[in-house]
Amino acid sequence: MVPVKVKAVIALLVVGLVLLSAGCLGGGGKTTGSSGGSNSSSTSSSSGSPSLSTGSTSSTTSSPWIPEVSPSNLGKFIGKNVTVKGKFAGIGYNSTSHTYVLTIEGDGRKVRVIAKRSLLSILNPITVGVGTTVKVTGEVKDADEVVAKEITLLEPLQSPKLLPIGNVKEDMLGEIVVVEGNVKGLKEIGSNLKLVLDDGTGEIAVFIPGSVVRELSNDTRSKLKEGLGVEVGGYLDEYKGTLEIIPYTASGIRPLGKPLSVTTTSPATSTTSTAETGGGIKWVTVAGLSNASGEVYLNATWVKLYYSNHNYLMEVSDETGKANLTVSRDLLPNPAEDGTGSLLELVVNAPSMAIKNLSVLNPNPSPLLSTANITPELMGRTVVVEGEVSGFKTIGANLKFTVVDGTGNVTVFVPSSVAGKLPSDLREGLGDGAKVTVAGYVTEYKGTIEIIPYSPEGLKLSR
Repeated sequence: MVPVKVKAVIALLVVGLVLLSAGCLGGGGKTTGSSGGSNSSSTSSSSGSPSLSTGSTSSTTSSPWIPEVSPSNLGKFIGKNVTVKGKFAGIGYNSTSHTYVLTIEGDGRKVRVIAKRSLLSILNPITVGVGTTVKVTGEVKDADEVVAKEITLLEPLQSPKLLPIGNVKEDMLGEIVVVEGNVKGLKEIGSNLKLVLDDGTGEIAVFIPGSVVRELSNDTRSKLKEGLGVEVGGYLDEYKGTLEIIPYTASGIRPLGKPLSVTTTSPATSTTSTAETGGGIKWVTVAGLSNASGEVYLNATWVKLYYSNHNYLMEVSDETGKANLTVSRDLLPNPAEDGTGSLLELVVNAPSMAIKNLSVLNPNPSPLLSTANITPELMGRTVVVEGEVSGFKTIGANLKFTVVDGTGNVTVFVPSSVAGKLPSDLREGLGDGAKVTVAGYVTEYKGTIEIIPYSPEGLKLSR
């Protein structure tokens, strides 16, 4: 038998559990009432854990809140996603990162907006001009730079005015401009197109990147012909002293399908300009060099560099083939920053296959390698090595030494044409034990692999 006292205790425990259960049910009723907006339960509801709220927290989880900030406050949000508004002020292209750089203004500050071309389709250059308010959502990189993830236009739009070509000036660089004219010259440069437009007031080049050419409809492409009119919108750029319009989206090119009626007010000037910019030097491919005459333009990738019969030979290639062109040492680009693999624009004397001028369109820095990795497979390629000088000696006006880096060593030969142009502090500092960085092309001499720094820029003392 259970003692009476024990029965009493058990009875009290049961009653207590019942009361607690009732209290829990009552509390549950207050929470439900709170969600319905009862004033009497507002305090109890607000004191609960935010994770129990069915409102803002669940929506935040599915769609994170992104703050809208002013341009002047971007520095407080570095590394975070924000939305920022500003007036569209201009656009350009970074050939190194292959991204577009928009400028927007607000609060008296300018903000760089880094954007992939796919985000620019909303910025039809014929209908959206400088002064249009844009809203950019993206990650803040620094106090003046945002990497865009989304771009939105805000009304009203500021459409650019149709300008006479003669009114397009250098002080408009980066701005959106719209012109129309008859196609006076059309050239294919690899996958790109280059037009020369004439409206009677002047001429201007239009460079259409290959990425845009691929988006042109067959109808648009078929109407881009010499003698026919076209309306073009894009940002104004300058290339080698010549103004160019760059349509960054296919919507910026509107063929008119017929010639424009133009009045040439200065025929002599117009003819001269055409001879210099449109008809003076032709664009060719590598395969077309053998059939070309005089000087021609060529865009090609630098493949290798050699030295033969007192001449440097530059091997270049494009989608049509390869060619070896002679080039003066003074024209060769920086061996560290603009190495083999760089995209070049060349002016070539076609009959002699000699490069007359050279500029780097898309640089490809030479790789930094350990000396153990400098092998015959790299013959003709540009490389960078670092290490300690050993066995330094002069051979006539030339310099020769070994770079040792712990993985091995490699011979460096500095020709007299380079050694004679080294800065005095560099020349005096070169010697056994010096720490150096060497950039040049890989070659072989009597069975020994060597690196030849063909420019004074290819030698630096390291600390």
